[in-house]
Amino acid sequence: MKFWLGWATGLALMMGVVVFGYSQWNLRFYQGYIGDRVQLLAELRRGALQEYFTTAQAELSFWSRNEGIVQSQQRLNEIWAAEGQGFDERLRELYIGSNPHPADFLLNLDDAGDGSAYSELHSVTHPIARKFVTRRGYYDFFMIGPKGDIYYTVEKESDFGTNLLDGPWQESGLAQVFRKARDGAASRVIAVSDMEKYGPSADAPAIFIAAPILSAEDEFLGVLALQLPTDHILSIMNSSDGMGNSGETYVVGEDFLMRSNSRFSEQSTVLIQQVESESVELALAGEQGQLVIDDYRGVPVMSGFAPVNVGKHRWAVIAEFDMAEIAEFAAGERPALSGALLLIYGLSLWSVWYWRGRSLPQESNDLPSVELGDGGDAGGAG
Repeated sequence: MKFWLGWATGLALMMGVVVFGYSQWNLRFYQGYIGDRVQLLAELRRGALQEYFTTAQAELSFWSRNEGIVQSQQRLNEIWAAEGQGFDERLRELYIGSNPHPADFLLNLDDAGDGSAYSELHSVTHPIARKFVTRRGYYDFFMIGPKGDIYYTVEKESDFGTNLLDGPWQESGLAQVFRKARDGAASRVIAVSDMEKYGPSADAPAIFIAAPILSAEDEFLGVLALQLPTDHILSIMNSSDGMGNSGETYVVGEDFLMRSNSRFSEQSTVLIQQVESESVELALAGEQGQLVIDDYRGVPVMSGFAPVNVGKHRWAVIAEFDMAEIAEFAAGERPALSGALLLIYGLSLWSVWYWRGRSLPQESNDLPSVELGDGGDAGGAG
């Protein structure tokens, strides 16, 4: 009994060491695998964002140089100067106050029908600009005069007809990119704002890009600007394909506020959720990599990070998996491992029993016995 107990205990301890060692190796393997995966996800999301902004800037550059846009801008400058004071208020009344279309469909009015030179030009320009923003997924299209007057917009929100230098939206992202494009007109600078809430659009988060409009003689005529919605950015970052139950990707700005939504929140987290993790700080410093941290929920995660430049601004692109789910991935192989080890354990015990109980042949040194007679009586006389 002692022999069998010793063997059984020894084999069990050996199997326990094997299981523990393999489990630790397997966990490290999955942590390394998921670490490489989240870093790749962060880089892929960064590439998609860069492509989106590069495309928007290329399209804006093309339209700002378009001969039709240049001629329209020149004509708008002439009309604005000729009409004089109060013209902005009359335009807002014609295209907003007296617009026959509902509030969210003011862009459907091509011509206010007042017979003015502005409405005649609007009836030609507006269908083209409206089709462009609708087809290309932009929110609005602006033509702004050299002194900051918003001559034209597609959406006809409360910014239409106001001045970006001394009007109600002079601190907005649109005003910022106007000033940058104006100041960099000689080198045709394309200015990009950070994401921030925009009052005329019901405080919805928005990004603006702007480019100068120059005449054939390189005279500064004004600024062409686009308002980018957040929908495309959200669709890039909120894709959960291959992300398991806990994986997510998101973007954080220099103010440590999210520029996309959290997968784990039913409410929007854009410009609301603050994230000041180590991975965010490293990405905003221009670094990329992976590390284990506690995320904005206080949950241990494997975090991949990479920087992305949006104009002069920098965002942190983050991809994360919960460490608990990584451990679950590793633990998923334990049933198969346990079955194999139980089989090995049983075979080992059987082998010991087999060789212990088997009788082996033995060599014998015994010789057959021979009885010899008494030689002294052989020749006795009778």
